[in-house]
Amino acid sequence: MKRVSIRISLSTAFVCTAVLLTLLLGIVTVYSIRDFVVEDIRSRLHDDAAIAALQIDPELHRHIAGAGDVNLPQYKRIRTVLANILRETKDIRYVYTLRKNMRGEVYFVVDADDDEAGRSTPGEVYPSPTQAMRMAFKKPYSIHVEKELAVDRWGTTLSSYAPVLRKDGTLEAVLGMDITAQKIVEYEYKYIRTVVLLGLIGSVIVVLLGLYLSKRISRPMKLLEEDMNQVRNFNLDSSTDIRTSISEVWNMKCAVDNMKNGLRSFRKYVPADLVAELIQLNREAALSGETRTLTVFFSDIANFTGISEKLTPEYLAEYLGYYFKGMTSTLLENRATVDKYIGDSIMAFWGAPHDDNDHALHACVSALRCQRFLYSMKDEWERQGIPFFETRIGIHSGDVMVGNIGYEERLSYTVMGDGVNLASRLEGLNKYYGTHIIISESTYALVRDVMAARCIDVVAVKGKTTGVPIFELVCERDAITQEEQSFLDVFNRGFDTYMRREWNSALDIFNEVLKMRPEDKPALMLKERCGRFMDDPPPADWTGVVVMREK
Repeated sequence: MKRVSIRISLSTAFVCTAVLLTLLLGIVTVYSIRDFVVEDIRSRLHDDAAIAALQIDPELHRHIAGAGDVNLPQYKRIRTVLANILRETKDIRYVYTLRKNMRGEVYFVVDADDDEAGRSTPGEVYPSPTQAMRMAFKKPYSIHVEKELAVDRWGTTLSSYAPVLRKDGTLEAVLGMDITAQKIVEYEYKYIRTVVLLGLIGSVIVVLLGLYLSKRISRPMKLLEEDMNQVRNFNLDSSTDIRTSISEVWNMKCAVDNMKNGLRSFRKYVPADLVAELIQLNREAALSGETRTLTVFFSDIANFTGISEKLTPEYLAEYLGYYFKGMTSTLLENRATVDKYIGDSIMAFWGAPHDDNDHALHACVSALRCQRFLYSMKDEWERQGIPFFETRIGIHSGDVMVGNIGYEERLSYTVMGDGVNLASRLEGLNKYYGTHIIISESTYALVRDVMAARCIDVVAVKGKTTGVPIFELVCERDAITQEEQSFLDVFNRGFDTYMRREWNSALDIFNEVLKMRPEDKPALMLKERCGRFMDDPPPADWTGVVVMREK
């Protein structure tokens, strides 16, 4: 006797059951779906006609009597209303109004059809009124919907009729609304496709369930080992399904799951790359530090205090959460190590714990994409009454100390040093210069071939006496427009002239800059200095350095 495994037997049974159920469901669906669709459309036609009839002004409508009234303003206004109804009501093909004459004939008054050739004119008699159409003219006035499709010279349609009543309750007209048979067929196909798709999905689920249930668990320890290897690689989002009747193996599985949950939570507080490195190197975090060349990033929300006063703590936390999620995701996508959140500020850096030869470039790209993310949400937030989170960013590249800072029981993987302080100060300078992204000279030197920027000043930040050139980051060079390039060329020429102490020429150039952008704050500031230096020149050892007294 030929024997087969239980896995094959159960799999075959589940597959056959799924196929049989799908076929039966398809047969039942084909016979029942039409009635369901027609009833659903009749209900929609009833409601749509009721709403549409209320939009017709009977006082305007009563002025329209015959074909000669098509130029009356009342006709045009009623037709505009019907055209709007036709445009806004889903799947409706025809909308029109009807009356009865003294001979009991039903005739058209206003037709919203865009096709002039097929449009009925006022007074045109409807050739063969249906029972539902005639009932719409009889008291008590109510909405009537055809039970079956009707065929006329306009095609095969399903129609509804709603009374348009005057203020005294008398009938002014009947509004007709048609949906074509083609649309009904489309609905039928849509429902059939949905049911078939659900049937197929159900079949797939049944088949997968059968394969799963039929699979005999023979190597639970191997699966547990694979799960532990995933933890070793710090892949905490994977899940290994282990089912066993051995209590010790089951307890080990539960312990591993609890460890993964703890590590997932831990990952939210420290850089994930650092934890992964520690696990892979099989060593414990300890006090340590090294000097490395990194790029440091600081961001801050402008006027955050004023914004927070306008929002409740619950809403503020919700919107800040969305803001931090979008900003952080953008940073992480560009290989950043997000260090910490300081109130509404974000601190991040590139180049540690993993080496990054393009750390300056990745920081600048992140800054531009963060600004694009914010401005992509601006209209939506303003529509919801949410203040826009205008964000200022400072970036500096240089030597800093990076490592585990703190004490034996509590460590923080972070960066320290003058380079970090300078990045923070650059972020604050945006407020003074009316900019959004300021980068240091050392950062610009690393990205100048791919990033467009302009030198806006030479500054000694608070706490320093030595000045450094600072640059406003504009955009990627391959994305700059001709207008932006022209503006940068003129401004840079003006700044170079200013640094050469040619005050008259620099003043003329900055006036040219301000014609291009009248509210450009760096140009306004430099123009004001030129005028001041023309009257009171700086000393001979002047180097253009501006000493900042505030952060």
